[in-house]
Parts: sequence; C-alpha cells; structure tokens
Amino acid sequence: MNNNLIILKNNKHYYFLFLFVITVSILFLYFFQNLDSYESKLKNLLLNHSIEIVDKTSENILDKIIEKNLDFVQTNLKSQELRAKNEKTLSLLRNKDIQELYVLYPSNNQLFFLLDTAKEDRGEVDELFSPKVSSAFIEVLNTGKKTTYIQENTESLGFTLIKPIIQNKKVKAFLVVDYTKKSLSSLSKLLTLSVNSINMALFFIFVIFLLIIYYLGYRKYVKYKIYYNTNTNTLNRVYLSENYEKIEFEKYYVALADLDFFKRINTMYGRKNGDILIDSVIKTINVLLKKDDVFIEYSGESFLLFILKIKTSEKEFKELLETICLHVERKSFRLPNNRVKLTISIGALIETDLEKSLQDVIHKADTALYETKHGGRNSVAYFDMTQSQKLYRNRLKELIESDKLICHYQPIVDLDNGLIHHYEALLRIEDGDNIIFPDKILPDLEDSYLYSFLSKRVIEFNVKKLREYINMKISINLSVDDLLNDSVLALLAENADLADRLQIEILENKSIDYIKLEVSIQKLKMFGYKIAIDDFGAGYANMSHLLNLSIDFLKIDGSLIKEIHHNKRAHTLVKALGLFCKNNNMKVIAEFVENEEIVEVLKEMHIDYGQGWYFSKALPFDELDKTHL
Repeated sequence: MNNNLIILKNNKHYYFLFLFVITVSILFLYFFQNLDSYESKLKNLLLNHSIEIVDKTSENILDKIIEKNLDFVQTNLKSQELRAKNEKTLSLLRNKDIQELYVLYPSNNQLFFLLDTAKEDRGEVDELFSPKVSSAFIEVLNTGKKTTYIQENTESLGFTLIKPIIQNKKVKAFLVVDYTKKSLSSLSKLLTLSVNSINMALFFIFVIFLLIIYYLGYRKYVKYKIYYNTNTNTLNRVYLSENYEKIEFEKYYVALADLDFFKRINTMYGRKNGDILIDSVIKTINVLLKKDDVFIEYSGESFLLFILKIKTSEKEFKELLETICLHVERKSFRLPNNRVKLTISIGALIETDLEKSLQDVIHKADTALYETKHGGRNSVAYFDMTQSQKLYRNRLKELIESDKLICHYQPIVDLDNGLIHHYEALLRIEDGDNIIFPDKILPDLEDSYLYSFLSKRVIEFNVKKLREYINMKISINLSVDDLLNDSVLALLAENADLADRLQIEILENKSIDYIKLEVSIQKLKMFGYKIAIDDFGAGYANMSHLLNLSIDFLKIDGSLIKEIHHNKRAHTLVKALGLFCKNNNMKVIAEFVENEEIVEVLKEMHIDYGQGWYFSKALPFDELDKTHL
C-alpha cells in the first residue's frame, strides 16, 4: 500500500469524511447542472410571496362567489345572472398590475371559460381556452395547490397565478390572474438578484466546506506524518509526548521492550542497517498484536506496548510477551548482505489502574525491564508489589470506590473569645466496624491515581455538608500534587461559591515546585479560597514555604506546640513565627493544644487560633453541636 494512503486505513472516521466530501461534491455538481430548473422554481417561490396580499384577498372573494352552491361550475353555467354577479364581485380583485382575471373549468382534458372580468376581448362562457403552459394547470389539478409561472413568450403578460377552486375535496375550476409585463419588470431585478445571491451563497458555502475539509484532512495528514513511522505504520515518541495526558493508561497492560545489545549492531552494520532491523522487529511484533492494542516506538530500539485489558486477559498478556520474545529470538532478520539474530527483553506492569500517571506506569515497567536486563536478558519481568501490599491497596481501592469515605471534624478555636472559627475535616475510611486513619491510607496510595481520586471524594463530601449547613466553615487537606492536578482545581472552581467557607490546607511534601504551586494558589485565591500551610515545623515544611507561597494561615505542628510551656527553644521559635506571620498578614493556628497552660502561653504570644484535645477531639459529623451551624 502507498504509505501516503495509510492514513485512510488507520483513521476510519477520516475515510468516511472523505466519502462524505465526494458525495456532497456530486450533489453540488448535480445541483449546478440543473440550475435553470431550480432557478425557475425559486423565482416562482419568490413570486408567490410577492402576490401574497392578492392571494389572501382572493380567498375571501372566492368564498363569496361560491357561497353554498353544491356545484359551483354547473350553477354558473346555467345562470347568466349569477355569472354577471360573480364577475362583478371577482373584478374587485383587479388593480393596475393585473391585466386579465378569469375563471376556467376543466372538461374532457380541456379548459373552458366560466367567468371573465375583461370588458373587451372577453372569453365567453364555454369558450375553449388553450393555455400556453398546460403543465401548470395539470400540476394544480393534481396537487390542489396554487402555482405561479413567468410568461416567457408573450409581449403583454408578465406572470400568471393559477389558484384552484375546490369543492368536496376536488378541483372544480381555476382562478387565473394574469399580471402585466410592467409588474414583472419591477420584480424581475429583485428576483434575479435574489436568485443570484442564493446561488452565490450556496457556491461559497460549498467552497468554504471544501476548504474546511481540506484543512482538517491536511492537519490530520501532517499529524500522521509526524506521529507515525510510515515504514511500519506505528506510533513514535512525538505522539507519546504530545498525548501524554490523554492516554487512558489504566485501560491497558503496559510493557516496555528493548532489543538486547543493539549498540553493537549499529557499530557493526551501521545506523542505516540498524534502522532496517528495528523496522523488521516492529513488523514481527505488530502481527502478534490485536487491532485495539497500541505500539509506540519509545526510543531507538525501545518500544512501548499498550495491550487493551477488555480484549486480553492477564494470562493472555503474559503469554503474548513470552511469544514476542520467542518470535524475535527464532527469526533471522535480513540485511542487504547479511542475516542477523536478535533477542529482546521486556519489563511489564499489570496493575496500571493503581497508578497515578502514565509516567509512573512507564517508570515501573522500566524498573521491571532493568531487572530482566540484569538477570540474563531475553526474558520478561513484571513489576510487582508484595502480596500483602497488593491486597491492602486493592482493599483500599474497593472501599474508596464504594463510598466508605467519611470525615471526622475537629474545631479550630479563636483564642481571644473561645468561639469555634471553623472545623478541620479529617479523613477516615469505614471498613465494617473498623475506622482506617489517614496514616494507614495515604502512604499506600501516594504513587497511585487513587490518591487524587480520594482527594476529590473528600472535596465532594465536604461540599455537600457546606451546602446543607450554611453557617459551617471547613478546612480540608490537599497535597501539593492535588493542587497541581487540573481535575482537582476544576472541582474547586465548580464550587467557588463556597470559597469563603472552604479553606485549603497544603500537606507537606518532600519536593515542591514552588513556581507551579504558586500559580495554582493564585488561581484558587482568585476564586476566593484561603490557603494554609499544614504541619509547619515538622517533616519537610520549612521557611521556603513562607517565602515562596502566598498563604493566609500557618498551622504550627504539634511537636513544637506541646513543648512551648517548658522548652525555651520551642517557645522562642513559636513566638518568632507568630511575630513573622503578624507582620506579613498571616493568621497562625497552633495544633496539639492539650491543656490550659499551653492556651495561656499561646494567648501571651498573640497566636490567633488553637486546635487540639483541650477543646475537642475529632468527632463524626452526627456528634457535632449543630446549634451554631
């Protein structure tokens, strides 16, 4: 197959779009070939609109002259007096634009005069009428609907209106209105302009349509040329880089394969021959994959395989990787003057749905590949946690996805007046009668997509409480990774109307990109959220947090607070932090307040808020005093 046409094979929606363009083009060609016919119909349509007043008036006049006659034609044929009366009534329709106004009736496939309002050269009753456009009368007879047509070959007439006179659901006669040539000339310019405008509009719509289709097709083709190795029709690293966030990795088993000792091949046979061998290996692997599997050239002689889980069982995936190793090992790859034997090593990850990002997935597949490279090569290795870790993580995943998440609430108290300022929502997971605490949850989920999923559940859980209790204020804990996660930020943006009652506490992190985090913080502040640093003075939290981030609250860790009444260094540090925050418009919250002695020391330091068992332990929502909520 021509490599330039491979795009049609692998992008079927563009193939159908191509067929659609061809079909539309044929329809437009047919339209322009029959343009004269359409123009005539269009002009008649416009004429109908131009004589709308006469048309409506004629309805009333026809109702008058027909009255209650059981047979309009026969009663008028028999009574000269009735004809004269009806002709007089009918003549009320005449105006300067109407040249002739008469009624015809059909008989034996011919037309005869019944009424005529002309004073000179009038048609007498039963006189034969020979129409120049008999098809128009046949059309009205068959459809029971009025029509207009332009008089092409007459000097005096411009156009004609034929209106059916219907009795008992049958066309009995025709009201014929002939308009003057002068009346047509006043409309002809408008008609011609309208028709030409519509034709031009259709033409330009068609051209624009073709340009859009060409643009879309060209963009797709350019992307195809960028994304694909046209020799093997497989994706390359550029595709991976530009679509990193879009790949739904959790739906696939992922394997990273690498040709063994391939640098030696390039050295011995040259890079050009090395590329030929790589293409041959890719084709060898490709024939073993299913339609929905994805092959990506990762780097040089390394390949990424995404094997769709719903089409392949875990057992089949493992068998596939063993088969790939076997096929590559057994095949003799052809070069222009040589045959070469190769082997391949593969590292794989099965539990991709437990990972947080594609980067983590590839990293773990690479870790497994490292093991097989250093364990003899030409084999498959799988990244695997210990069985107990796996069972526990799967259990947590099951509990989180089945809505076993709850929050307990601990009050944060204003030290000046002793009133509750807000509550901190503390994560818990119910496992039957047992409660699992965060220190048993978060470490096992830290490198998992479940971590951000759990954070979003916490947000949703507390948003529901805030909407139910309009006087309640809550702070929730989010990690730095959460605040760099677009889906978490989007959820907070959706609920920005609660920003004055929902505070964000940033959990410590051993590695912080302050520039990116500050951008996220500024976004949240635009929505009205208040930001706090949690557990300051413990773990990785340090002065860089205060110097690099725009925060509103500082929570001093309990390891410092519980020492301030008998440890001089702790006392001095907390006091200095309080002064620093006051001078920089930040509020301070002291954690782990255990007794009244600590409270008094905090008051002396002018610390704003306290949190700890001295005020209340964390309680389930149902046990809170709701009188002030």
